[in-house]
Amino acid sequence: MEWLFHSDAAVVGEEGQLMWRRQVDSSVHGGHSGPGRRTDQSARPGRTPSPTGGLNAAYVQALQGSAGNTAVGHMLAAGSAQGSFPVQRMYHGGHGGQGSGGYAPAPAPQQMTPAQVTGQISALVNAPPMLNYGALRQGRAHEQFWMRFPRDMAGQEAEQTLSETSTLLFDSMKGAQERARAAEPDQAAEDSDNREVQGMLINDRLVFATNFNSSIDTLVDEGEQEFGEGPTLQELLTIQQSDAGRTQNLRPHEAENLRDKLESYRRKNRAIAMKQRGAGEQGRGYDATAMALRRKLKAPVIVANVEDGDLREMLTSKDFAGRVILLRFGALDPRKNKQTGRKTREKSVHAEQKLLLALGYAGISPHQDVSGPLAIMGKYRPCMGCAAALKYYQERMGFRGLSFDENYGHYFQTSVNNLAEHHRHIMDAHYLEYIRQMVREDVTSTPALRHEAAPAGSEFRRGGPTIRVPGRYASRQADVTPPASDAEFEGDEYVRNPRRKMGQAYELETAHLGIGRGSQSHPVGRRLDELTENQAAELHELWNGSAAHPPTNESRQRALELAYHYSRKRRITLSILGAAIGLHEKRLGTYLTKYANEGHWEHMPSRSNKLPSQPRERDRHRGDPSKQFTKGGQLDDRGRRAIDETLAGLRGDPWVAEWERFRGYEESGRLDRASHTLNPTKAPSELLLTLARLRRDGYDVPQMSRYLYTGDNGDNLRKAISRKGKSLLEQSESAGDTAMGGMAPAASSAGSSRRRAAPPSGRQSTTHSRRRQSVSSRPERGESSAMGAGRQPRHPEFEGFELRIDPNGQPYYIEEETGGIYVYLDGRMVRVRQASPVDTEMSGGYR
Repeated sequence: MEWLFHSDAAVVGEEGQLMWRRQVDSSVHGGHSGPGRRTDQSARPGRTPSPTGGLNAAYVQALQGSAGNTAVGHMLAAGSAQGSFPVQRMYHGGHGGQGSGGYAPAPAPQQMTPAQVTGQISALVNAPPMLNYGALRQGRAHEQFWMRFPRDMAGQEAEQTLSETSTLLFDSMKGAQERARAAEPDQAAEDSDNREVQGMLINDRLVFATNFNSSIDTLVDEGEQEFGEGPTLQELLTIQQSDAGRTQNLRPHEAENLRDKLESYRRKNRAIAMKQRGAGEQGRGYDATAMALRRKLKAPVIVANVEDGDLREMLTSKDFAGRVILLRFGALDPRKNKQTGRKTREKSVHAEQKLLLALGYAGISPHQDVSGPLAIMGKYRPCMGCAAALKYYQERMGFRGLSFDENYGHYFQTSVNNLAEHHRHIMDAHYLEYIRQMVREDVTSTPALRHEAAPAGSEFRRGGPTIRVPGRYASRQADVTPPASDAEFEGDEYVRNPRRKMGQAYELETAHLGIGRGSQSHPVGRRLDELTENQAAELHELWNGSAAHPPTNESRQRALELAYHYSRKRRITLSILGAAIGLHEKRLGTYLTKYANEGHWEHMPSRSNKLPSQPRERDRHRGDPSKQFTKGGQLDDRGRRAIDETLAGLRGDPWVAEWERFRGYEESGRLDRASHTLNPTKAPSELLLTLARLRRDGYDVPQMSRYLYTGDNGDNLRKAISRKGKSLLEQSESAGDTAMGGMAPAASSAGSSRRRAAPPSGRQSTTHSRRRQSVSSRPERGESSAMGAGRQPRHPEFEGFELRIDPNGQPYYIEEETGGIYVYLDGRMVRVRQASPVDTEMSGGYR
């Protein structure tokens, strides 16, 4: 439904309130087939960008004018004519804008363009007190943080459930991606392309958005593969990420914290599905989000675009109350280049921005179209740019009842850039003032662990206990602070909503390190080269072929040679090269690393999508393994890395989980080696095989034993290796094991080679092919992921630095505390200037 505003639409009522006359385009009613239909994924034709970023200019002016009384409306109109606006101060009261903070007009500045606003914001955040974290991989933030501790969410039950449900949905989307990659490794979306889920409660229905449209597309595709056409939200939530994938790159205490949260949130969701949570049971307040979830549990989710003509009806009609809408933004989908025929890469915006766009595209009036609670909450706290946008809608656009998490996270330039592109109507002096107050008058927030209690003397701030901590202790995950509640069951019966037992109070002296120290240095940018149109077309045709000439081994080898030359000699980024070829930049980087280390291999693009295996030369002595066990030397970084890689592939195993727990004790200084010991005979076979290889290669068993907490003298571990590890090694050798240097872990993901079964006869996903066209540009089917990264040359490792290999096979190091990039030259570490000052958000969920 599209609302048409005319120049005479705004009139002033007798009581001084701004009123609106709206005319409805009668043609929009013809194509609707009821609340249960699945909406078309394509954007509406004929829509052109407007100066307000796609929103109706009259609608925007109307909402800005309706923010207060008649006098405010006249003042805004006068400001528009004179080129200036009064500036409201950001309210720093309770959580989510609860309360009535007043206005403090500032001197009216000149009217600003979005470009001028973003320019002044950049100057603000690129100077003290803001610091760069992780060499901008974690954006910008203050030197000190507000650390927020678990608290009672009384009065904010709806916001709590909205955040918890978003967290569960995030895990399901990650799980769907795992399934998709296992079934179609060359075409599934990259794991790093999903970073957030945000939900909106409006008019007793729920709208969930992600930053990438393909997150929703893949989840619904996987749900339809398992449950048939039109899966429900509860069915989609049964799709879960593996524990190994979920805790990848997390430290033991971080992994334990994430597992505990998800288990608690699933118990609460189960109680909601049983209709035993939400209506005020057991003294818990009324929960509008839970009641919306309970209302139509068996109704399928609706996939809708921001641009859909009937979005307004979905957000306002009583027929859609209780429905769950998964929101896309069609403008972000890949577009086909008319000249080259190639698709562009999928774009993204922060999920909160999609939800705000939905309000604008649907023409939602806060006074006439919203009844009941209105909230936007998600897995992560909003970044600084999105928090300012939410505050703008709350105070400047008239959505005074909008509740959100005002305890904002880091600043990311990409967020503000996207606002300038799609929300031009808010990029003015008021938005700039919100950012200025966040930078100069407040500090960034970070969550404590789920079990950590607030220490004595903590400050009660924005609804919960808070203390100031140095930035290096800030969490590496910018999640919303977990609540202090839980849900308990006896069998299948929900029994109570207890307050969780907290652990010991937080102490800075024993706290885990987080994101590390920030840096005031700002990288100096340099110009990056680009591909010409002919060079991009040549790369694409060499790799993918054409209708008349399919790709060959020689053509793909030539494509890699060119890509390697462009990357190394001309410093063209992998994102540019990947877009030209049709590969994700991470996968292209893997291929270039393999090419740099091993040279060409046989691609054999074919229908089978398989590659012949390549035997590799072992870099150890051949001979009878039983005769190669000798007294070993020091356990160096290479040996520890081999053990860590094996353990990482075995996450979820009880023995490994216990080892991770002991590792956490050691990091926090609570390890007692006399009582904290593991039985090596019960260790996974994959680990014993790796240890047997390490012992054969000359590593000291007692040192390996101390590292694995199996005893100081190593006697028990030596017996386990002799009894089990040796035989496993002999079996591996006789089976023709080709692991690199006798040190690669034998563990692999349990689902890495799994293929999904075909759907039952007669059932085929009706949306699969349609939605597959809207996800990010993917490689052709002839290219296979069976091509591994190849052997890496040995490079020295240093304490406090993380070794990495670039796409050209060259080593470099990341300083763990500052995120600075170094290379090892002539016996010393030399810092490298960054290529670009633009911050990039980390995969794994940091915002």
